[in-house]
Amino acid sequence: MSHWFNPNTTPVRAFEDHYQAVLAVAMLPDRQCMVTASSDCWLRMWDLRAGTLLKMMAGHKSEVWALAVSRDGQLIASGDEKGEVIAWHGTTGEFLTQAIKGQSGIISLDFSPNGTVLTTVSMDQKAKFWDTKTWQLQGSPILCNDRVFCVRYSPSGGHLAIATASNIEIYNPSTRHCLAIFNGHYSYNCSLAWTPDGTSLLSSGNYEDPTIREWDTSTWEQVGDAWAGHTNDINVIAIHPTGTLVVSASDDKQVRLWRLSDQQTVCIFQHSDRVCCVTFSMDGKHILGGGDDEKISEWAVPKDALPKDVPKSKAQSSDSKILTITTSARNALIFGELSTAENILTQEIKAHPNDYTSYATRSFVMSRKLNWDRALQDANESIRINRSLTGYIAKGIALYGKRQFRDAMKVFDLAFTSTDGVSRTAHLLFLIKAVALFNANKREEAMLRVQELVADFPDTDPLACRVVETYLRVQLGTIALGSWLHKLEAIDHFTSAARASAFFAKSPIHHMYGDFTVLFGWDLDSLWQTAHKQLCHALIQEGRFGEAFTTYESMMDVSDEATKSGLRAWFSALKKD
Repeated sequence: MSHWFNPNTTPVRAFEDHYQAVLAVAMLPDRQCMVTASSDCWLRMWDLRAGTLLKMMAGHKSEVWALAVSRDGQLIASGDEKGEVIAWHGTTGEFLTQAIKGQSGIISLDFSPNGTVLTTVSMDQKAKFWDTKTWQLQGSPILCNDRVFCVRYSPSGGHLAIATASNIEIYNPSTRHCLAIFNGHYSYNCSLAWTPDGTSLLSSGNYEDPTIREWDTSTWEQVGDAWAGHTNDINVIAIHPTGTLVVSASDDKQVRLWRLSDQQTVCIFQHSDRVCCVTFSMDGKHILGGGDDEKISEWAVPKDALPKDVPKSKAQSSDSKILTITTSARNALIFGELSTAENILTQEIKAHPNDYTSYATRSFVMSRKLNWDRALQDANESIRINRSLTGYIAKGIALYGKRQFRDAMKVFDLAFTSTDGVSRTAHLLFLIKAVALFNANKREEAMLRVQELVADFPDTDPLACRVVETYLRVQLGTIALGSWLHKLEAIDHFTSAARASAFFAKSPIHHMYGDFTVLFGWDLDSLWQTAHKQLCHALIQEGRFGEAFTTYESMMDVSDEATKSGLRAWFSALKKD
């Protein structure tokens, strides 16, 4: 069903300083800054709070066609019409390299999620890989089947999508092995964007097929119908941080905002000329786009379009629960009312002696109380009655608590046989196992398991890995902070936690990953705040007041007014201490 819209022609504000077309725009994570690139050969860094120009970045000698920022915001890369690439410092905007002759005109580029590799594509049909420490070519390039227009890493880094004139090609970036090729649009495939969970890839077409199409990354089949509305080339698409909205920019002089769940246009923003680039602000409340009008226009996302609860994208649903637990017992565990949970479950067991779920859940209560013998006893009884995934998880956690590592590993192996081949369930089970191992003081091994999980299951719920990484890093930082000899180590852990938490600051992870609260008592509601607050505390202890204030500002930037009020009081007290 199509809808008619009266286009919005009045932006919130405009960023005007370029004197030719603005061809690319990118946000800097954890900072209220953006970078733009233009046909005038310059990059510009802007302060989004003040709306002012921070820095002119000179170095290119031809039109700057492509721009990318690393996930941690430490690196900026730009590519131009003559095939030169320049790397810049993400904070200062200063050169990290002089211009590197990469290939013929750089059409698109993207950083791997861990920031160690920059991939560039150009009109010579090649994708080249650059080591971001040495800025030397890394391995052999990929030779695509046709002219290339866009390259994008999946959120986990396990896949590399390349849009060409004739098809969309999917590669394993480590091996350069081609995993899939499909036609995409009737004519050129102009742009690509991955959903934050990695379960969908979106593509856009040119004037012969000016639509957006969604592709299921497990099958590479199209999801639903093509998204119709634009009437000319769709130059770029971007996805909202929560994965619920999509924005597109076109030669038809329009920026369109779409809802991912039903593929419908939410609103239209009218520009005076063709629009070459567009993106969302880091908090997802604004859209910034520009093109031949030689400026970046900022538009407010309609409030009724912003997600109000659990995001609607597939990986960010409440389906992340894998434990079978009654509602009353689950709620008691979530709110930390362990005695209440124990009483509820004991009554359920008395009424239904063969209720294996209640035994397994009571085992979780005993583990939360560190009563490992009782926990193991209830877990064994649950499995005796019925061999279930919940029962195996309960026994595995209890055995890790008793430091019986070999037995615990065997039980978790049995648990994996109960996942029915569902990769999402196996993924969460791996994370639960890693947390139980961490809690048993096998911290380094646990962190390694989380890192290996990203490699082994590259596109299965990367957000869950971010959540677990953040929590464990906070714990490691807190441990290190307790020793005067390990203050810098604590800062490193808190910094990693704060960066990882940026991916879910606005996501309702307490709904999405409530099983971690049930099993381990985690406070997920305030996890991103905890990571940043601990980082501030550690930085102030080391006398690094400027960095602490920057961290505080990054918290304020993504907070609502009620949260800001509490943060102001907290930071004021912290400075006095």
